[in-house]
Amino acid sequence: MLPLAMSNVDTDQIMPKQFLKRVERTGYGEFLFFDWKKDPSFVLNNEKYRDAKVLIAGDNFGTGSSREHAPWGLQDWGFDAIISTKFADIFRLNSINIGLIPIETTKQNVDYLFEQIEEDPKCNIEISVENKSVRCKNLEFNFQLDEFSQNRILNGLDKIDFSLKYSEEIQKFFNNRKPWKPKLT
Repeated sequence: MLPLAMSNVDTDQIMPKQFLKRVERTGYGEFLFFDWKKDPSFVLNNEKYRDAKVLIAGDNFGTGSSREHAPWGLQDWGFDAIISTKFADIFRLNSINIGLIPIETTKQNVDYLFEQIEEDPKCNIEISVENKSVRCKNLEFNFQLDEFSQNRILNGLDKIDFSLKYSEEIQKFFNNRKPWKPKLT
């Protein structure tokens, strides 16, 4: 786990605007928190957290613009999940769309996780998307995730994969389209 004990972290801080010119989803990890990483004491620069798969953040993570690049950068860095007390709706959706799990919980639970990381930077955390649960030492809690999103994450489906499941119905729609309507290709 990596502790980012900061509140109101917006997408401009997560992924600065100068890196939004690329169209591919990979290669953004190196630009994650670009300006903050200039400070050698910034937590992402600390080697003991280098292989962290879970980011524990302060209140209100992912606010600001709707840039998809912020979740892309977090995932490309190596994070599988983010735990905070609150996420911006568009950030939450952009994360779910790529399989990055945004987990909302209470401030008490987040504070407990910060304490555990301070005691042992390599402490174990277990996240079950199937059970919608988190467990770390003496703490166990459930998180909200709608069934549609849960199914997509468990099966590794992005929006295109999900749409392709309905390719026969889509083709049937095109085949039955009235001839006077414009052709869709």
